[in-house]
Amino acid sequence: MAHQSYVGLTDPVREFDALRPYVNQLRKMQQRCRPFGRDYHAIAIAIEALETTAYHFTRQAHFYAGKPHG
Repeated sequence: MAHQSYVGLTDPVREFDALRPYVNQLRKMQQRCRPFGRDYHAIAIAIEALETTAYHFTRQAHFYAGKPHG
């Protein structure tokens, strides 16, 4: 059996920055939902998952808040 090694993300900031348009689109969808209703919270779960994953790889809290990293 050949040994496989984990390569990982070579530039996690760039990789997660590429998902910024997706996060922005989710936020736009969320704005069309009843505030704090079921649909609003369902979209919030997706946004929070992206924030948590970005933090795991970049160690930058609130990666998708504020200005773009470019």
